[in-house]
Amino acid sequence: MSDFSAEDINNAILTGIVKTLEIMRDVKEQGDDLNEVDFDEIIEMRMRDMTDMTIFNETKDTPDNLEDNE
Repeated sequence: MSDFSAEDINNAILTGIVKTLEIMRDVKEQGDDLNEVDFDEIIEMRMRDMTDMTIFNETKDTPDNLEDNE
């Protein structure tokens, strides 16, 4: 079983969503076109920012893991 609760995983996912939205906002504020953003590069950058990859790895598993921790 995972050492992370469903809340921990949910918080990790929400953090990723917030980071992505911040990047999209920054791109828009700079006047760039969001259709031209290299999201693969952004994903790679965010993955390098992670100090604990286990949370990311937990979120890649099936949704059944979330149910086990509730």
